[in-house]
Amino acid sequence: MLKIYFNEKSDSEHKLKIIIKDLCVAAEVIAKYPAGYGKDAIETLRPYNSYTLVSSSGKVKNYRKMSKSDFKFLDLNRLGVSVKLDFAELLQLYGTADILQLDTGIIGGTERDIIIRVFEGKKENTEIVADEKYEILSFNSDDLVTGDHPRMHLWDSYALKIGDRILMANRKGMSLGGDFTIPVTLEQGKDYAEFEILKYPGSFEGEPLTRNIDDDDVTVESTCGIINNRRVQLENGKGKFRLYPMGHTGIFKLKLGRKWYEVWNEYNLILED
Repeated sequence: MLKIYFNEKSDSEHKLKIIIKDLCVAAEVIAKYPAGYGKDAIETLRPYNSYTLVSSSGKVKNYRKMSKSDFKFLDLNRLGVSVKLDFAELLQLYGTADILQLDTGIIGGTERDIIIRVFEGKKENTEIVADEKYEILSFNSDDLVTGDHPRMHLWDSYALKIGDRILMANRKGMSLGGDFTIPVTLEQGKDYAEFEILKYPGSFEGEPLTRNIDDDDVTVESTCGIINNRRVQLENGKGKFRLYPMGHTGIFKLKLGRKWYEVWNEYNLILED
């Protein structure tokens, strides 16, 4: 799935060329006000990732070759993990204008979910070269204040199964399903509690995902005890891990995410003996 949105509010005269081939995305910009030129590429798209093309004079590196460019791609996930800032603040640190943003969902097998939003540029001034069919749509940047970000639907979520209960929560720890008031208890005669991760589309929109491509690498962090596997490799959308609380009782958190976005689902739980 490839969708390209153009901002209805844009009055930019930029000329853009966007090339999508396999896992590579290249962009070329000819700008008028202020004048500028540049091109850059994302050499290998990662799943569940966000990138932005910004105006920033300097040099870019593509396939080991350095070249001058007034525009460059930023990998927001990698920068966010390193700098611990909101993506919008990262844009202000590393660029002066946001030309377009690219968000990916799952990438695997024949699936390649990509949404591109062009903030500064018009459809009639943009050339698109893609190796698959794409859909041209529009958006209004004024609606971004209250609207959903594409990644809320592109990025899949991870539920926690504890015994017969299935819990669902967002990245801010807010409950989206299940009874969080029931405490977690240890396995009878054992010194650990066992959890199962279940993968769901978007913000738990629909049934669990159990396809062959749903073999995500999920990072797990606990605020108490020891996790026996801090990077759970899902198989058909499912995977298990154990928490050894080391005597802890009371409130604790479990955070589920990915290598370059460490907390996508946060679970606020209570542990009892």
